[in-house]
Amino acid sequence: MKSSIMLLLILGMLSRAGAGEAVSPAYEPAKFFRTQIQPILERRCYECHSHQHELEGELALDSKLGWETGGENGPAVKPGDLKNSPLIQAIRHLDSDSAMPPKKKLPPIEIALLETWVLLGAPDPRTTSKP
Repeated sequence: MKSSIMLLLILGMLSRAGAGEAVSPAYEPAKFFRTQIQPILERRCYECHSHQHELEGELALDSKLGWETGGENGPAVKPGDLKNSPLIQAIRHLDSDSAMPPKKKLPPIEIALLETWVLLGAPDPRTTSKP
């Protein structure tokens, strides 16, 4: 229930963003990913989970194939499924052993955006041969 309410709030905020142009992720999934999700991943995750650094847990988040394939624990995201998406469980800090980022929990709006992304089917327009 909480996730559904947050999704509606975020969709409402996004639909009012910009110069009167609707940017609802339901209609522009690539734009939603590039403007809302990719910056979070770059800022909060790439230091440990990109090919430009040594991959922690063998998980790469700098490509679609990376999170689909996943790392030591399998796929990081199960599109549409918050409960069974390890990335979502990690950013919620429910288990201190798997909490990500490990030092400080993400701000609530960033968690909500990542949850929204997963609920919308985890659209990711990036194409690459890197896992």
